[in-house]
Amino acid sequence: MKNAIAFLKKLKKNNKTEWMHAHKDEYLVAKKEFEFLVQEIIARISEWDSRLPFLEPKNCTFRINRDIRFSDDKRPYKTHMGAYFSYGGKKSDLPGYYLHVAPEEVFVAGGVWMPEAPSLLKLRRHIMNSGDDLEAILKDKAFKKTFGSLGMDSALTRPPKGFSADTPHIDLIKLKSFVVTKKLDVSDVMKPGFGKLVDKNFKLMKPLNDFLYEGSV
Repeated sequence: MKNAIAFLKKLKKNNKTEWMHAHKDEYLVAKKEFEFLVQEIIARISEWDSRLPFLEPKNCTFRINRDIRFSDDKRPYKTHMGAYFSYGGKKSDLPGYYLHVAPEEVFVAGGVWMPEAPSLLKLRRHIMNSGDDLEAILKDKAFKKTFGSLGMDSALTRPPKGFSADTPHIDLIKLKSFVVTKKLDVSDVMKPGFGKLVDKNFKLMKPLNDFLYEGSV
């Protein structure tokens, strides 16, 4: 990932369309390098997660262009590269595995992020009925040591419509996203075994994704 990291560092200092056009060849080299990593990870995940459909890097990687139509931040490009290995495609509400690579931050994540209202309701009902299974996943020693707990930033302060304060597992039901994350050392990106490291963390997320999948279909 040497070329990708080097390019992203330059892009952060020169986030302009004119600069990108002048350095298109560098970008294409960096993009290809990241896609090679994505292809490796696809191959690794497919060995242990049969729910993952046949994927190509283009199905997983996000465009580097930012959507600036409704943003006060008019910088045209992202300064990171990201890939989402999802059961239903990048834009679905089905669970998946996410990789984020930037010169100053690298992390992996898994689960379901901000599903649409109908999908969110299905997941909340699944948790109400089978929350003990989710609690067991979150309390697993290896899982907890690696990821801690589900991100609580999206939690509602009150029970959502249709649920009461004494609904089983109401603290989990209050969430609007069901995601775990783990930061990785930026230096790991440069090491030959980075794809294997990402895969190792993704594999630990599988029980969570299995549970969320069962509540999504």
